[in-house]
Amino acid sequence: MKGSPHPEDIKAAIRKRFGSIAEFERSHSLGIRSVKDVLRGRSRPRTAKAIATAIGKDLHKLFPGRYAPNGDTIIRRGDKAHRQMERAK
Repeated sequence: MKGSPHPEDIKAAIRKRFGSIAEFERSHSLGIRSVKDVLRGRSRPRTAKAIATAIGKDLHKLFPGRYAPNGDTIIRRGDKAHRQMERAK
């Protein structure tokens, strides 16, 4: 499979092992809807690492562009400053 797995494939793997996404979050003491947040691109390193471990994938392969092979978070910065910062110039 090229690139990262589809979010639905990740959710299916979690459900197969834990029965539901909510049960996975409870069993790992994660916040409610934290898996949903990670799958939508929000930065939640603890949740992302728990997902990777639970489904047996490398973190940087599961979420390429977000995590380096050593597990560090890759910081992405936009090309443009926030619109309010642009006005301050």
